[in-house]
Amino acid sequence: LRMKKVNIHIKGKGNAVVIGRRTMVACCKIRVDGSGQTLRIGEDCLYHSGKIYLRYNSGQHIYIGDKTTIEDAYLLTDEDASIEIGMDCMFSKLVHLRAGDGHSVLDVETGKRINRARDIVIGDKVWVGRAACILKGARIPTGCIVGAHAVVTRRFDEEGCAIAGNPATTVRSGINWDRRML
Repeated sequence: LRMKKVNIHIKGKGNAVVIGRRTMVACCKIRVDGSGQTLRIGEDCLYHSGKIYLRYNSGQHIYIGDKTTIEDAYLLTDEDASIEIGMDCMFSKLVHLRAGDGHSVLDVETGKRINRARDIVIGDKVWVGRAACILKGARIPTGCIVGAHAVVTRRFDEEGCAIAGNPATTVRSGINWDRRML
């Protein structure tokens, strides 16, 4: 474990921050408030820059799988929703994952809230491009690529596809990717 310029603030009861072996976290602000919150970053990861917030809730988690690299990301849980990122993922800069909206949206006729927070789940070996925004309820399967500046607002089921646009749609199927330029 190596840390450089990391600000960690933990408040509440039963919270945990677990960082795996050979993982580097740098230039990052980590805030864990509430109770029973868990941040787990796997082994052999790089979290180069950004913010990780589990705020004002109880029982949420953010899991980042082994061998995942994140250049710059803002991860935020909200209400009873969590974030899970698989193994060997690669995130570019300015990536945002938000499991909720932070404010209420109400139906005018009923007065009922219509924007509850929902989990975000990202499979293994997903490449997320620069400034992509992945929002509540999003699911990105294993082997996918999320294009730069994409806004992902829903669940995708097909593995090995390219997802791009605003709102994001599948733009190509049957793909794979590699960290190396082959």
